[in-house]
Amino acid sequence: MQIKRATAAIAALITSTAIATTAQAQSVEATFGILFGPTTPFVACGGLPMAEELADAGFDISVVHSAQLGSENQMAEQVSFGELEMAVITSSIFAAWSENISVLETYYLYDNVDQVMKVYTTPTAQALMDELLEVANVRVVGSPWLYGVRNVFGMKEIHGPDDFSGMRLRVPETPVSIEGAKSLGAQPTPVAYSELYLALQQGIVDGAEAPIPIIGLESFDEPAEYVAMTRHLITAAPFVVNEDFWQSLSAEEQEALTTAATSASERVRECVDTAEAETLAKWKENGEVTVIEDLDVEAIKAKAREHFSSGLPYSEAYVKLLEDLK
Repeated sequence: MQIKRATAAIAALITSTAIATTAQAQSVEATFGILFGPTTPFVACGGLPMAEELADAGFDISVVHSAQLGSENQMAEQVSFGELEMAVITSSIFAAWSENISVLETYYLYDNVDQVMKVYTTPTAQALMDELLEVANVRVVGSPWLYGVRNVFGMKEIHGPDDFSGMRLRVPETPVSIEGAKSLGAQPTPVAYSELYLALQQGIVDGAEAPIPIIGLESFDEPAEYVAMTRHLITAAPFVVNEDFWQSLSAEEQEALTTAATSASERVRECVDTAEAETLAKWKENGEVTVIEDLDVEAIKAKAREHFSSGLPYSEAYVKLLEDLK
């Protein structure tokens, strides 16, 4: 009888151990959506190394890049509805849920990259993120991922605010981007990103704006004659997750994901900084495009800040953030 009981106890122990081992072996499966291609910093320096790092913490993350899951707007909806666990998405895309979030993509809000990397720690931005969580079921995790410092390029020489007069400036078809062109004194001209090269080549637009590495990577320097170092917008996209997915994680898993997202942010920034320096050096060496550095940035900045400081839904938030970021 005692032998039978001992045998049963051992069998129960073996069974419970097997169940526990199986539970520990189960990984957290998730899909990570990124708009850009495999050679861009978001993927090569961010998403792919992050997935490898998190594998040690029990995550099984599939990085789906090159807009295979759709546009940023579509991925934002997927994260909100829980169809996609995580993504890196430009903050202004979430204006569909919370209009004031557009303020994070306003011109001359940031004086340097350090400010944009710390913006989510400010009280104003924290309130916006709390609203996003409440209305869209989307949580911002870790530090934002740097897309780059945006500059104006095209056929027109820019040295000061007056040079933007009458300029047809290509912008994304978002309200805050259209206001951005207006703040410079340019004529906002929405054109699809995929059509921008041809629009520059055919003179449909006089110019556009993007980070230096993107101008080089997409060969926009071929139809353009000038790149003016306006540094009017520093874009860093938040790493976001679906809130239901977040709540399904243990405290240890949440900590691991936050740490990995922030580490990825730091790697992406290093890659973007390196790519900008290398692209500028190449242009100055081969002379294919003229880089304008002697421009009156302070006058351009003053005009843009005056535009955004009043009359817009997020003007109050803009003024508060300027103060928060000092």
